[in-house]
Amino acid sequence: MHIQKRINRFYYTRPDGYPQIRVHHKKGAGKKMPRYLLKCGCCDGKLEIYYDEEGLEINGVNGSIDDWREILLPLLRIEKELGYEKRSTSNKKTLMG
Repeated sequence: MHIQKRINRFYYTRPDGYPQIRVHHKKGAGKKMPRYLLKCGCCDGKLEIYYDEEGLEINGVNGSIDDWREILLPLLRIEKELGYEKRSTSNKKTLMG
C-alpha cells in the first residue's frame, strides 16, 4: 500500500477550501504493526490506523479488511466498479443495518 506524498503543513488548504489531512507513516518493527497517523489539517485531532495482511485497527477498533470495506466504501461513495453495490444515503436502514 502506498499513499502519495503530501504537504503536511498545518492548515494547508486544498483547492476545494478544506484543510488538507496530514498523513504520517511508521513502518512495523518487531512486534509493532505498521501504522498511518492521520492528523486534522486545522486542529490537533488525530486518527491512528494500524494494519497487517488480515485486518485493520482504526482508533482502537479491530476488524477484518472486509468489515472495514463494507463500512467505509459506501461513505466514500465508491460504486459498483469495485464490485460493491451503491447504497442510497437517503435510506438509513440499509446503511445502519
